Amino acid sequence: MKRVFALALLGGTLALASCGGGPSAEEKAAAEQARLDSIKAVEQAKLDAEAAAAAAAAEAEAAAETAAASEEKAEPAAEKKPENIIEGKKQQAESAAENIIEGKKQKAEEVEKSGEDMIQRKKKGAN
Repeated sequence: MKRVFALALLGGTLALASCGGGPSAEEKAAAEQARLDSIKAVEQAKLDAEAAAAAAAAEAEAAAETAAASEEKAEPAAEKKPENIIEGKKQQAESAAENIIEGKKQKAEEVEKSGEDMIQRKKKGAN
């Protein structure tokens, strides 16, 4: 009886091995094609991203040139060009500080006006 089971087990093992439990040639070709398609899609996405980045950079550069040209036209003649980088940075910091101060003044005026409007509405509501 033990020999019968041993022979059956050996026969089953040989049958599985001879049937080739691995993927067929069709399956291998399909897997290879899927891998190649995936690589191609990734490369195309990379190229698209690079093109989009280049377009965005060109757009930003054009906008910066336009802004610089309009700033040069808007600058008063009394303001001189900086002699070096440090002077240029100082001028930029001063103009930024002036812009911040002007913005805060405008905001304070708006808050003051809205406060006055609120007081007037409360007075009208009380009457």
